[in-house]
Amino acid sequence: MKNMWSGVLLSVLSGVFLTLGFPKLGWTGFAWVALVPLLLALRGRTQKQAFALGCLCGLVHNFGALYWMYYALHQYGGIPASLAICVLFLPCAYLALYLGGFASISRLWQDYPLLWVLGLPGVWVALELLRAHFLTGFPWVNLGYTQTPWLSLIQVADITGVYGISWLVVLSSTVLTALLNRSRGGFPGLLVGGICVLGTILYGSWRAGTIEDRQTAAIPWTVGVVQGNIDQSQKWDPAFQQETLKRYRELSLQAAAHNPTPELLVWPETAAPFFYRFEEKLSTQLNDMVKETGIPLLFGSPGVTLVEGEPRLQNRAYLVNGSAILEGVYAKQHLVPFGEYVPLKKALFFVHRLVEAAGDFVPGDDPSPLIMGRQPFGVLICYEDIFPELARAAVERGATSLIIITNDAWYGTSSAPYQHLEFARWRAIEFRVPLIRAANTGISSIFDATGKSCGIIPLNEPGSLVCSVHPFRTLTFYAKWGDLFAWLCLLTTAGGLIYAGFAKRSSASAPARRLFT
Repeated sequence: MKNMWSGVLLSVLSGVFLTLGFPKLGWTGFAWVALVPLLLALRGRTQKQAFALGCLCGLVHNFGALYWMYYALHQYGGIPASLAICVLFLPCAYLALYLGGFASISRLWQDYPLLWVLGLPGVWVALELLRAHFLTGFPWVNLGYTQTPWLSLIQVADITGVYGISWLVVLSSTVLTALLNRSRGGFPGLLVGGICVLGTILYGSWRAGTIEDRQTAAIPWTVGVVQGNIDQSQKWDPAFQQETLKRYRELSLQAAAHNPTPELLVWPETAAPFFYRFEEKLSTQLNDMVKETGIPLLFGSPGVTLVEGEPRLQNRAYLVNGSAILEGVYAKQHLVPFGEYVPLKKALFFVHRLVEAAGDFVPGDDPSPLIMGRQPFGVLICYEDIFPELARAAVERGATSLIIITNDAWYGTSSAPYQHLEFARWRAIEFRVPLIRAANTGISSIFDATGKSCGIIPLNEPGSLVCSVHPFRTLTFYAKWGDLFAWLCLLTTAGGLIYAGFAKRSSASAPARRLFT
């Protein structure tokens, strides 16, 4: 137990620093040094101690970054406060295991300074990649997202995705820790880190300029976003349906009066709180609104599909033209666990009693873009925008813009709406497409292909936003190859683990050890 408390304090400090880099606070500088306390705490620990300290750091960080889950569970899930905290603990504890794994590998590699300094950033990225795909995936708190405000840095996302910036930020912590420990890996790491940061910024400045030139030459497309700001507690109340439609009509007319006139209006996820095309009276009212503006409309509404002859729910986006004729439908592909379906129903038989809203939705399977006039655009619903592979599938099929419709009303004024907005911005940069985001209570915005916003509708305010974007057809390296960088990090991590294991067990490993020491 000697000095164990110091290790605990340092691990907690790293957890706090990691959280400070994310919105709402968005103190991005903390991310560059966030892991230094943890890495210092691991020195001289056993593998079990290292794993425990890493998990503690992860637990603190995830509670700080994901506390908004409590709000949704307690406020709208009807779960008592004490039980909601216990339920929140489960995903936070699971996600903490990844940081425990990072800490364990850090301890394993401590005898190989160069491998430790240059290899650990790849370990971090490999674990982020695994977290993004395992158990339906949850790539919400990828460390690179902390650098969203630094647009000249994050332009490299069109090559590496968010993972490249995660790698760079973790490298900063390993280099600083090595320098503090006077490790032989410190100076080489500093040299590599300096070159990478400088190269990334120079690339970003150049790339943003070339994209802006291409946008200037492209034909403009004017789009309007409508934010109704309907409280979640009223959203599905039949008595409030008329007020909802009235509000969206007024805001749509406001957007339609803009000069230039929008060529498409976008309402948020389930902005129409009824079954469009099934509930005739309300559907007719919505169609009349569209005809009144004469502008095509993309809006969210629940739908029904048949699965093995049985009707099942889907979360859908409908596209109608200015005459209210249906032009296309997109069904959400990546459903929210415990919100739209209950995973592992037999094991989690009790969940329906905890989360009343946990429904029985089925996913869509077609990522093809919807087309209005000359504009093909991909649609993402809710938190699908944190899964870049979904956006990539739409872009590969010809989408030159992305439209996100979402409902963050579940999270009140917590950090979640701010985090969600900033994460979405990366999809515009990765695929060099304009990104239009309509959120029920906010934050709605429109981004160009460099990630610049033309404006926002603030949280919990009704309003409309009209901007002209400039779509053009291009396939970035990231669009062609996806998470190649992250998979290479996974491969190098595996190689490093094999090497370390071999070096510890083989008496003939001395020549190889010199490579990293």
